[in-house]
Amino acid sequence: MHFNSFSRLEELIVDKHPLIACESPLQERHRILVHIASYCQQSGKQCYIWNLSEDSVKELYCNSDDAERPLSPMPAARLRLTDRLRVGAACPPDIRDCAERSAKGNRNLMIKDCKEYVAPEKNKTEDYFHVLKFWRNYSEPGILIIENIFPWIQENRVKETDFFLISEWIKTSLINIKLNNQDTGKTAILLGDSVEISSNIAAEIPLFTQELPDINEIIDILSQPNILPKTYSSDDFLKVAAAGVGMYTSDIINGLKEVRKRNDLSAAQEVAKLLLDYKIKLLSRLYDIDFVPPPKVELGGLELMQESFKKFKRLLSPRAKQYNLRVPKGIMLVGPPGTGKSHSAKVCAQEMSIPLIMVDWGNFRSFGDQAQAKLKRLLRLADTVNQLILYFDDCEKGFAGDDDLSRRLTGLLLTWMQERTSDVVVIASVNRIEWLPPELTRAGRFDYLFKVDLPNNGERYSIFKFHAARFDKRFRNGGDPWTEEEWRRILKATNRCVGAEIQTIVERAAATIFCNMVQEDTQCEGELPPLKLTINALLEERRQMNPLAIREADRVESMRNKADAQALPSSPKDESIFAISNIDIFS
Repeated sequence: MHFNSFSRLEELIVDKHPLIACESPLQERHRILVHIASYCQQSGKQCYIWNLSEDSVKELYCNSDDAERPLSPMPAARLRLTDRLRVGAACPPDIRDCAERSAKGNRNLMIKDCKEYVAPEKNKTEDYFHVLKFWRNYSEPGILIIENIFPWIQENRVKETDFFLISEWIKTSLINIKLNNQDTGKTAILLGDSVEISSNIAAEIPLFTQELPDINEIIDILSQPNILPKTYSSDDFLKVAAAGVGMYTSDIINGLKEVRKRNDLSAAQEVAKLLLDYKIKLLSRLYDIDFVPPPKVELGGLELMQESFKKFKRLLSPRAKQYNLRVPKGIMLVGPPGTGKSHSAKVCAQEMSIPLIMVDWGNFRSFGDQAQAKLKRLLRLADTVNQLILYFDDCEKGFAGDDDLSRRLTGLLLTWMQERTSDVVVIASVNRIEWLPPELTRAGRFDYLFKVDLPNNGERYSIFKFHAARFDKRFRNGGDPWTEEEWRRILKATNRCVGAEIQTIVERAAATIFCNMVQEDTQCEGELPPLKLTINALLEERRQMNPLAIREADRVESMRNKADAQALPSSPKDESIFAISNIDIFS
């Protein structure tokens, strides 16, 4: 365990706060319980735990050989223990011995019944929370961990009378604990994975939030015995630690256990790659996101926006920091559906060589009261990873409502964007910019607004070639089997088609040609016969499609006009040979 991970919690205990709110993810539950139990043993205090599932108070302790001693709470011991040992600073023998003991031990957490606690009969609802009365009257110094009580002490959005009354009873009981237990050496730690406290008591309860470990903390964790091979160099530890950034300690350890099943851990590069794969799957599941390493994609057109992305990459450099320059806080992509806004975010990540987190912003509302907690954890993850792109798709769907949830989500995101210091670039895609609150689009939140419009002739030509190369080898490496006149037929027929529709046209044409070319479902032993796209196949698929910009012309034109009035152009003037101005009308 990293010795500084819980130093703030120790400081609050030493300062004799009777109540402490502790936000810690569920996967870290064992680690934090071990740390608190060890701290109590070293301090000569009892450690207890209670939750509704047990409906009883249990005493926690660690095996004497396995107990991990926390850092001394004295001011002289603020420096990380690992740093003190590394630089050879003076270190008390008992702390040094404890460090060696904890590195070797398994830190087994033991549990037994608390004889002093007698659970009452459940004649009324507040009897289930009798533990609050017990702790107020308990006579010895110690720590009581109360789990998952936060749903009862948050802002009362539930109007049922029974819930309201028991909620107020619990809040009052906590205030009584704070008043009665001052300077008694007793601390009640309210532990949960998401802390939300009613405003009328929040000021009375200091908050400790277990943050994600930074890369230095991860290196310290990986440096402990029996985690990685002793043969690893400093660069090897750095590679593996960088792959673990964004995960909690327990997740990193579990990830390495999974890696060990498939690899002997001797090659650091391979271990880092496998741990990164584990992290991508884990974060996608935990945060309901798509975590994408720097992708390799192609984008047809939008040259002006791509040039801006290249400039943003230079702002990530240390030299830019010396000039007090930084990346923009936010970029907004405005335009009709299907014009390539999501694809543009991937191109931005590619140009800047940083990871991408893709979030369906509209889905946050489906989480109800958990939406705010999920967003808070997501923003904390982004700050920890630091240099990345946080992409919110269909942003106006999350902010269009005028209800309490929309206002809370909007306020949380705006406050974070205003105050953050990390190099996180927020990109939001919007179809209807007029649906967004004006405070969201002002300078200082979203510094750049780009209009992602219907592709012009030159851009459609590039998009067609890009997708055609996936199926027809003739289009690869810059090849082009068709004449200018044939291309003009296709580009004229696909006027007002967006990139997503062009992709569909090419895919459907390739599928039709394949079905006509291969009559039976047989395995080909030799070289596959080439699949050649034809003009007629593409035009036929176009005839079977009614593009959105034609089908919903009024709505699409409204989106384009609104975007044109507020956003920068993403594409320069079409100067390709297929530009409208380059058509010879007299031929």
